[in-house]
Amino acid sequence: MDGLREFQRNVRTLRDKELNKAVRAANKASAEVLVPQAVHESPDGHRDAKSSKKYRPGKLDKSIKVTASAKGAVIKAGSAGRVPYAAAIHFGFRRRNIRANRFLFRAMARKSAQVAATYERRIEAVVRTYLESNRAG
Repeated sequence: MDGLREFQRNVRTLRDKELNKAVRAANKASAEVLVPQAVHESPDGHRDAKSSKKYRPGKLDKSIKVTASAKGAVIKAGSAGRVPYAAAIHFGFRRRNIRANRFLFRAMARKSAQVAATYERRIEAVVRTYLESNRAG
């Protein structure tokens, strides 16, 4: 998006809490588009005799979450306490013969146009609501 860095800088200099909240919501909404695709792309594991006791099929899908700030949004899978094997599945673990399954990257590649369209639409609404109404008033 053209002028994104300048827009982010202007939002920070305004220090308007409502504007920051609206930008964060726009970032989160655009990243939420990825979650169903990431769940679809994630491996459907199965438990066998060699599986770790911590491994529970389906926990990786449930751990896919979006966090957002006024600067951007991040989609994550796994956590150190609940799904510690998420990084090994996504990036691979050579010593354990686990091949990389970059399901988050594939989800972003497949949905990038939809994410961009959602982001653009939501940010335009924020600009209309907060910035243009302040100019008129």
